[in-house]
Amino acid sequence: MERESSEYLMTPVTAGSGDPAGYTVEVAVLEDGERPEPGDWHAASWGTDNGHSVAMILIGPEGAIDPGPGTYRTWVRIQAPPERPVIKSPRFTIS
Repeated sequence: MERESSEYLMTPVTAGSGDPAGYTVEVAVLEDGERPEPGDWHAASWGTDNGHSVAMILIGPEGAIDPGPGTYRTWVRIQAPPERPVIKSPRFTIS
């Protein structure tokens, strides 16, 4: 992704059963090697990509997060009481 671009970042989410879209989802976008702190989480939304559930958040200059150049990971947290799973994505680069 180019740093001047504002795009939806989509992170695939695989549920053990059912559709995760019924739960609240949050996303943190952090430099590779960092772990999320309480203030890093941002409200996200659900979407689909090729029939698979994805957590979506707009990133870039007009987005909820504007990370700048670097290598990052997306962290997804799902509020599914009594569970609250956290999923980490593969690395991606903003140039």
